[in-house]
Amino acid sequence: MTLIRYAFCALALGCLAPAWAINKCTDANGKVSFQDAPCVGEGEKIDVRPTTRGATPVQPSAAPLAEGAFGAAWQRKNYLQTKGIPQARAAIERNQRECTAPPSAVAKAGPLRRGNLPSGNQFVQEGAEKAADAKAACEERTEALREQLRVLERELAAMP
Repeated sequence: MTLIRYAFCALALGCLAPAWAINKCTDANGKVSFQDAPCVGEGEKIDVRPTTRGATPVQPSAAPLAEGAFGAAWQRKNYLQTKGIPQARAAIERNQRECTAPPSAVAKAGPLRRGNLPSGNQFVQEGAEKAADAKAACEERTEALREQLRVLERELAAMP
């Protein structure tokens, strides 16, 4: 097990990028020499790193790239024109059809038909309350769908 650890450590150390410090020394006569030991007189330290083998750094672009002919703005505009707004209009129409649909068949069939019940019956009153609640919910849903349609139309109108 220790042999595997040693091999792993040697591999990890071998993968590290080495860096060497080289000292550029100038003597009294002006002669320049390079050495790994610190300079006695004047000198400077130079950091040496291995080459990146011909890799060139990527230069940042001066200006952002312009959107192409079929960029995100065109795609959104096309979606709004072909799918978004038509589907919103269809949802409003479908909701209105469902709201104007006749009441459920339960109240029209069977022994508890409306014609068999007296006018003050609890069943009739509950049915009227449910119908009023359903109508209010239907109107609320229709208004929410209309608001979504208005938002989509405003977005389309604001696009170039």
